[in-house]
Amino acid sequence: MRLRSKAYEVADMAEFIEMVYARGWTDGLPVFPPTDEQVTAMIEYAGRDPDEVIGVVPPGEGIATVEKVAINAVMAGCLPEYLPVVITAVEALLDPAFELLRVQATTAGPAPLAIISGPVVKKLGFNYGAGAFTGTGHRPNSTIGRAIRLILWNIGYGRPGQMSQATMGHPGRYAYLVAERPRDDGNPWEEFHVTNGLRAEDSAVSVFPSVTHDQITPAIGTQTFENSLYVITDSICHLGNFRAASQKLLVLNPQAAALLNEAGWTKTKFRDLLVARCGRAVRDVKRTGGLSTTYKTHWTRLVDPTDDAAIVPAVAGPHGLQILVSGGWGSASSQSIWINSVHGDLVTRKIDWTWK
Repeated sequence: MRLRSKAYEVADMAEFIEMVYARGWTDGLPVFPPTDEQVTAMIEYAGRDPDEVIGVVPPGEGIATVEKVAINAVMAGCLPEYLPVVITAVEALLDPAFELLRVQATTAGPAPLAIISGPVVKKLGFNYGAGAFTGTGHRPNSTIGRAIRLILWNIGYGRPGQMSQATMGHPGRYAYLVAERPRDDGNPWEEFHVTNGLRAEDSAVSVFPSVTHDQITPAIGTQTFENSLYVITDSICHLGNFRAASQKLLVLNPQAAALLNEAGWTKTKFRDLLVARCGRAVRDVKRTGGLSTTYKTHWTRLVDPTDDAAIVPAVAGPHGLQILVSGGWGSASSQSIWINSVHGDLVTRKIDWTWK
């Protein structure tokens, strides 16, 4: 296989590391040398043409070929069998519905969250238990998440102070990935990708334009369902990050999901209850500032701004609240995560390949 990317010769690993820092090819952490042998092995495993164009990555408008994606995957430490997952993630990010340009360049500093679901979770050994958002030493979580970031960095040029104008940034802009807990290991509800249009036997990557990552930890002690519901809705609707009719992601630990399921709450039923309850009165939202904006879902376009008692919806209908089961076992009334979106929409893509 003939690779088109320019080759560089270095004396040793130390020289390679210094070269990538000097040329800006790393996000700040060390990377692995993408040798011809490793890149070729990765592309051959995926069975793709190295010259195939996956798309153009904003804001720098770099062309993401299979070869370029494989190079960044090797740099991140991925194994060859991870490449189809990485390619699928890139395809999802480049879906117009995700609005990657705005996610990459905005001052808000969101980070794309990759959500892995389906048989691939166990097949590749993703961590979906304790420390689900950190990978905790699990290679697929950390390296696939890092590969996505390097692609956005090296091909899309989403770099702080250059084409990315993030004021504070997001810690997820190193590796931001979570895997769904499988149905046969403590997840009582419909799979995430099934909720979003695929079959249960499919494996999928979903990408979510995350701008917050808020751990819900209510007071320790015995709590009722109403107590927990109140805390979750209050967290989703707090004014510090209130975006009217936007998309949210709620990640529940398996014990919380199990208890809800045993009490007769399906994922759909619980989601609909939260959608109905999540909102703030106009009198509260008014105190956050201006009344004019270009956002099509700005609250003044949804309700009468002169009616102080009117309720501004926090969630954009049923599709606007996504629920995922992941993480370790713990108190059912705590240790949940809610994540707010900015700009684009969740996109789910099937990983379309044959396992080898």
